[in-house]
Parts: sequence; C-alpha cells; structure tokens
Amino acid sequence: MRCLLFISCCCILQSCSSLYSNLQKTQTDKTCLQKFKPEFKSALYSAKIDVVGKHLSGLVVIKKMPNSSTRIVFSNEMGFTFFDFEFEQDGNFKVHSIIKQMDKKSVIKTLHKDFELVLMQNLENKTSYSLKDSNLLYTAFPQTKGFYYYITNADCSELIKMQRASRKKVVVEAIMQNYINGIPDTIGISHQSFQFDIGLKRIER
Repeated sequence: MRCLLFISCCCILQSCSSLYSNLQKTQTDKTCLQKFKPEFKSALYSAKIDVVGKHLSGLVVIKKMPNSSTRIVFSNEMGFTFFDFEFEQDGNFKVHSIIKQMDKKSVIKTLHKDFELVLMQNLENKTSYSLKDSNLLYTAFPQTKGFYYYITNADCSELIKMQRASRKKVVVEAIMQNYINGIPDTIGISHQSFQFDIGLKRIER
C-alpha cells in the first residue's frame, strides 16, 4: 500500500511539473533568430484548415503592405473570403472580415496568436531569455499568459519548431521549413489539446 501511495505521489508531482523544468538557463545571442523571421513581401499558399471536424481549403495570401503592416487573407478558389486579418507594425491586430461561422472571440484569439507566433513579431521583447538541453536551444518570450518558444539546434543555425505554451504544457506547435529568399515554403500549425490544424504550402515563388 505504501509503495502504491509513493508511486501515485510521484505521478502527481510529475504531472504538475513544467515540461521545461529540466532545461538549463544559458546566455546566447538572441539576434540569431532574426534570420528565421519570414520576409513576406507577397506570398501565396495553398491552405488546409481543420477545425473540430470541419475542413476548409483554399488560398492564403500573406502580404507586406505599404504602411509596413502584414495582411493575411484566406479565401476559397472562387474568391470567397473566410477571413482577412492585419498585423500592424506597432503590434495591433485588426479583423477586416471573417465569416459568421468563425466569428467567435475564441476562434479569432486563437488565429491571432497562431499567426503572431509564425510571423515572429515579438523578437524585440527584452524580457526574453534562453534555455537549453543537450541538443536544442529554446528562446522564450513571455506573454501576458504563457510563452512563445522558438526552438533551434544548439548553434542556432536551424529553426526546428515553434511553440506556444503555458507554464506546464505545449498548447500549439508550429514549423516553418524550406526558406526561399526569406519566405518559408511550408508552414504547419497544430494545436495539442483539440483539433485545430493549419497547413500552408507555397504555390508561387
């Protein structure tokens, strides 16, 4: 009985510990992440989005505007717009349009944070710090709730993945791969606790 109690306590403590608690703090040059920040002058992607059993497909345009804001527009092949978002240079976020089925505060907030993670808009955050394990380097950017993590190999020459996380677990994991002239060819965003997946494949170069 005592043995079972001990094992149960260990399991509870393990479940309460942070996924990042075993990482070591380290000093690094955080500017190394700048080379992974995508330079979206104008990029067209084939898009697939799965939201809790519903599948949407079409085209996503990510474009840098003359006022230095970034516009993200998702529409179907016929030109019907699902959503039209704008990330302003000062960090503000605008919803220009969104379909009724997606016009929910929780959905908009989720999409906002997902694309903010991928656009890497928080690299100037001076409260950031670095962690490492034996193979990977984690650069953490504290948010109002949770953290954004940009995870590279040890010498920061390759972006492995990005994460949005609470203090204890990963909420969202994302990748950007095969950069061509500063623009990733493939973007993937996957939520860990419910079905909400975004897949983008560039079709114009």
